Amino acid sequence: MICKKVMYLFLALFLIACSSENMQNDKNANLPDDVESFMESREAFLKADKVNFVETMSEKETIEYNQKQHLKRKEIDKEFVALRKKYKGDDFVMDVLSQYGCLLDDCSATSKVDGFVFYKGADITEAINNSLMDRNTFTSYPFFKEILKHNPNILTRKENFSLDLSTNAKYRNYKKIDIVWSADKTNIDFILYDEYFNQNICSYTAGFTRFQQEKDGVRASYGYMQIPYTQIKEINDFINKSCECIHIGGEEPYDEQRANELDKMAQGCENLSKTRAILWKKYQGDTENLNLLQKEKEHQFEVYGYIE
Repeated sequence: MICKKVMYLFLALFLIACSSENMQNDKNANLPDDVESFMESREAFLKADKVNFVETMSEKETIEYNQKQHLKRKEIDKEFVALRKKYKGDDFVMDVLSQYGCLLDDCSATSKVDGFVFYKGADITEAINNSLMDRNTFTSYPFFKEILKHNPNILTRKENFSLDLSTNAKYRNYKKIDIVWSADKTNIDFILYDEYFNQNICSYTAGFTRFQQEKDGVRASYGYMQIPYTQIKEINDFINKSCECIHIGGEEPYDEQRANELDKMAQGCENLSKTRAILWKKYQGDTENLNLLQKEKEHQFEVYGYIE
């Protein structure tokens, strides 16, 4: 009896698997020929690219092979972007294409420079969607697409958004994300706070991706930004200076230019104690800002073993 039940179970699973495969085949049968051709050629290229015979090549042959592969990736990416434009209004085809991505970084961008890419003729929403479709890009955090999908007002109404990521096991390397539009709505920042943010007073930096609307398109850049400690500028400036002094402390210049840079950065480091005392007295009774000054003082002691 048990054997029969097991047999029926395996038979049922087999039929489900066959049914799923047939459904997928039927689904693919409805795809336009050029999309099917793209999928097949892309898959064939990736399979061939996995064959590792580069080790048997000479240095010259390796360089030529890599150049050839790069050109082929570029060609496939170009077709990928063209198909996305062609079938922009076809949800079914776009859903299929969204499962792919660029083989090279930011393939839908019209120009690329270190630190930023440019989407010519696009608005911010188009540029973001293009970037997400590329997948192989600096906006490829999986939750960017998820957040925008579940919170459409971020783009349609240009609303700000904030989400605590620390409670989600999927995003355990991050603490929070802020999505912030500028006052004039011409740029949007995706600010990502990783697990190291605020470990000490000098770790108030966060990664950001910015989409900036310009006259002829959208400039997308990325990097790190200093997060203000408080709305009071002189306290921000003081803590930033204290952290800068710690950062350059003990660094040996490797050339004359760096020596000059360090000399310039070190200006004001000798006045930290005096400035701290002035601020401490000025903001007596302001618990929040006194706590910041206390953290700065404690970090100085942790680093040097004494207070500057």
